[in-house]
Amino acid sequence: MNNLLTPEQIQSFKDIGEKIDVKKINPIIEQAQTVDLKSTLGDRFYFDVLANKDNPDYAPLFSGCSFTYFDINYYQDGLNSLLADYFMSKYVLQINTNFTPFGATIKLGANGEPADRNSLKDISTQQLQLAGSRWEIIYLYLNANPSLFPNWKNNIYSSESAPAGDRTFRFRKI
Repeated sequence: MNNLLTPEQIQSFKDIGEKIDVKKINPIIEQAQTVDLKSTLGDRFYFDVLANKDNPDYAPLFSGCSFTYFDINYYQDGLNSLLADYFMSKYVLQINTNFTPFGATIKLGANGEPADRNSLKDISTQQLQLAGSRWEIIYLYLNANPSLFPNWKNNIYSSESAPAGDRTFRFRKI
């Protein structure tokens, strides 16, 4: 898989602890990227983003930048930040679970107790809400720069699933 973020980069966006379990984190990054980011961007633009992840023209899209749209100045946080939000919404629900030959177990520290599942669901929902807020501004950035991102407007989903070429952000209940 061609992950857009590494576990170390995720650590710069989200508090995931000091010790990184790469074997657990990489599949969650992949899941957030292929499920959430792909459905947000649409197929054509998602694969365009993957193909251009090292393209300097796409760097502001990944890292964030200021831009002007209809004479209003905005700042978009970038796809890396959006993907970190998607990652975190999945991470909080999965990280304390270990799969053993005897079944799934919950990891407990010496001085800790597991967090309530409903609290974790609330945190996950908050991360998705944050992602939705970030996406609204990234969406404006993409619309403000059609010459930089031609596959954005020519996206497979732009005319088929949403009215008048607009995509909508969907929340999934966990």
